[in-house]
Amino acid sequence: EMNEQEKKRNSHIDYSRSSENKYLARENIRELYKREFGESLEIYNKKQTRSDRKINNYFNHIESSKKTATQQEMIIQVGDKVDFSSAENRKVANAILEEWFQDFEKRNPNLKVYNAVIHNDEASPHLHLNFVPVASGYKRGLEKQVAFDRAIKQQDSTLNKTRPFDDWREKEVQLLENKLKERGIERKFVGTNDYKDVNEYKEKKDLEREIEELKKVLPDEQERIPFLKKETESVKTGFMKSEEKETGNYVLSAEQYNSMTEQIHSAIVIKKDYKRLKSTDLNKKYEKMLKMAHILSKRVETLETENHMLKGENLRLEGQVYTLEQTVKDLKREIAQTYKAVKEFVIEYTSDLKAFKTVFKG
Repeated sequence: EMNEQEKKRNSHIDYSRSSENKYLARENIRELYKREFGESLEIYNKKQTRSDRKINNYFNHIESSKKTATQQEMIIQVGDKVDFSSAENRKVANAILEEWFQDFEKRNPNLKVYNAVIHNDEASPHLHLNFVPVASGYKRGLEKQVAFDRAIKQQDSTLNKTRPFDDWREKEVQLLENKLKERGIERKFVGTNDYKDVNEYKEKKDLEREIEELKKVLPDEQERIPFLKKETESVKTGFMKSEEKETGNYVLSAEQYNSMTEQIHSAIVIKKDYKRLKSTDLNKKYEKMLKMAHILSKRVETLETENHMLKGENLRLEGQVYTLEQTVKDLKREIAQTYKAVKEFVIEYTSDLKAFKTVFKG
C-alpha cells in the first residue's frame, strides 16, 4: 500500500488496472521462517548452556545482521513497453511468466517463495518474486541457515563454484528463452544499465523530466520563420523580353522586421537562460547528489570497519564477563562451604561452652 507521496513518485502506475495484478503466491515471511527454521532453532537453543547465546527469534536475528539479508527479490520480465501497446502481447507475456514460475520451486527446492505477483498496472507486465534461500549442514549455529550461494550450490552441484549466481541466473533465463521460442519469438540481447538501484534510476528520471518541462517553454530551434514575400527582380531574357526571377532574398515590412527582431532577442535570452540552467542548477544538482552518494558510501565503509572493530572488542569483553561470572560462581561456592563448616562447628561445640571458648580462642 502506498501513501500519496509514494504514489506521486510512482506516477507510472495505473491504479485503475491494479485489479489485473495476479498473485501467484502470498505468505507472511515470518510464518515461513517458523516453518523452515523452527526445528533447527529449537535444537540449537537446547544445546546452549548460556542464555545469552540463545536466539529467541531467527527472523529478527537475521534482520539485525549486517552480513545476511532476510530474503531475496527478483524482477522477471519479457519484452519492453513498446511491445505492450498490444493487449494480445500482454496476455502472451503473462502466460510466459506464469509458466516459468509454475515449476520454479521444483527446480529450486532450496529457494522458499513467500511472494510472487505479476504487475499488470504498469507499462510492461513483470513478475516480482520474493524468496528465502535455505541452506543446511552447518556445524556452527543452526543446522539450517539463510544463505543464497550455498543454497543454490546444494540444490545444483553443476553450478560454477566461484560464480554460482551468474550460472544459476543464466539457466533460469534460458528457460524463459525457450518459452519465447515455443511462441516463435526470438530473444534480443539488449545489455544492461549502470544504475546501482531503482532509486538512482528514479532520481535521474526526475532530473530528465525537469529538463523536458523546461524545453516545453522554449521555441523550437529548428522551426523556420514564415516569411510572407520573396524578393524578385526583372531579368532580360531576349529582345524586348524579360521575366521575374527570385533573388534569394526576402522582403519584410517595417512592422514584420520589428516583430522578428523582438522574437530573436527573446529567443536569445531564453536560450541563454536554458543553457545556464542546464549547465548549472539542474546538472550541478545531479552531480552534487552523486558526490553526496559517494561520500555517504565512503562513510558507510568507515562505519562498517568501526562496527567490525567494535564487534571484536565486544567479543573480548564478553569473554571477560564470562570469566568473571565463573569466578563469582566459584566464590559463592566457597562462601557456601565456609558457612556450612562454621554452622557445623557452632552446633558441635555450643553444648560445652568452656570447650567452645577454648577452641574459638584458638
